[in-house]
Amino acid sequence: MSILEKPLGKFSVFISNNKFTSAIIHGITISIPVTIIGGLATLITAAPDPTILAEGTFFRGVLEFWSSLAAGSLGVFSTFVNNVTMNMIAVYCLLAITYRLADSFKLERMTSCMTSLIVFLMVACTFDTGISMSFLGGRGLFFAMFVACLSVFITHLLFERNIKITLPDSVPPNVAAPFEQLIPLIVNIIVFYVLNQICVGLTGVIIPEFIMNIFKPLLSASDTLPAMLIYAFLLNALWIIGVNGGNIVNSVMSSILLINLAENAEAYAAGQPLTHIFCYSPNTSIMNPGGSGAALALVIAALIVAKSDHLKAITRIGGAGTIFNISEPIVYGYPIVLNSYLFIPFILVPMLNTTVWYFLMRLDIVGKMFINVPWVLPAPIQLFLATLDWKTIIIWIVLIVVNVLIYIPFVKMYDNHLLKEQGIETSEQ
Repeated sequence: MSILEKPLGKFSVFISNNKFTSAIIHGITISIPVTIIGGLATLITAAPDPTILAEGTFFRGVLEFWSSLAAGSLGVFSTFVNNVTMNMIAVYCLLAITYRLADSFKLERMTSCMTSLIVFLMVACTFDTGISMSFLGGRGLFFAMFVACLSVFITHLLFERNIKITLPDSVPPNVAAPFEQLIPLIVNIIVFYVLNQICVGLTGVIIPEFIMNIFKPLLSASDTLPAMLIYAFLLNALWIIGVNGGNIVNSVMSSILLINLAENAEAYAAGQPLTHIFCYSPNTSIMNPGGSGAALALVIAALIVAKSDHLKAITRIGGAGTIFNISEPIVYGYPIVLNSYLFIPFILVPMLNTTVWYFLMRLDIVGKMFINVPWVLPAPIQLFLATLDWKTIIIWIVLIVVNVLIYIPFVKMYDNHLLKEQGIETSEQ
């Protein structure tokens, strides 16, 4: 484990300190409220069919009321909200990434955002019959990252070489700043126009389409069981050596998972089958209910069998947080780091959950996720809101029971070890 700790620690520092990767991660994180609002709007319009329930029942009435809202003016409003949130997520990520990256290079942030938005729309959109939105949503997310990084880098290079319009010192900074950005804006427009023409000439498609074609195999691979198991393994196994698995793995995967979620949302809105199983945010509720290592099951197991003062105290303090998927007090308090008793279930339980959910969704036994919901919601609520399938709650309960049963013998062994230590300390005193 110590062999891995050093390189993984260096990689984590690189991700945090590198201006480009840090801006991308922060940009996607900043855009999460947009996806949640879009998800809530989709939730209003995505009323389940009331006929699935017996006539005259209370819940049938609830679904009929929900359907009436979706069919009325509230449904029209919600569709509009979804169009300007989820269907334009690439634009918001573009602006957020540009803003963070420009700030790290000490550039004027708002004019940098304007520059990146101009070149993004210039390449990604057609204006023959209104603005084309095909690359403003999830399909344009990779291109948005490319534009944000390259446009800010070009501006930085020009400013570094003092290639800008410099006005006299007597001119106020707020007046001078737009003129300083004029040459970088012109250069960016020319560079992206030329790059796009070269791309069209060589491949027959514009840059956003070309980038999507490059990443299609990766997007397809991300939705396979091996990919999901690798993700679940790394997400939890890295905690064993004291490295935050989420920071490492999600720095690579978050953009891909966000695209999957956006494409599922678009498919649902269009009445088409949902294709992606592995999606942003709600995926944690299927792998890790309660937080890292399926911490809720670990806490319940400790409540059932733990007798040592240490486990009982930490469970009392941090156990309630796992209801809302906050597991750090448990991970650091038990602790999980280098814990030879708990590391096996901490890794294997999420992988078991992942496998079960994968096959249930792949075989269409339960619905796939298409709505982003806040990660602090209890997992069964997350699953229902993300899929609008009540069966997910039943399966979640069954899996939690199985998870607890797996954890119990390991918790018992660790608890016995702690009791022995407690007895030695007592005898010494």
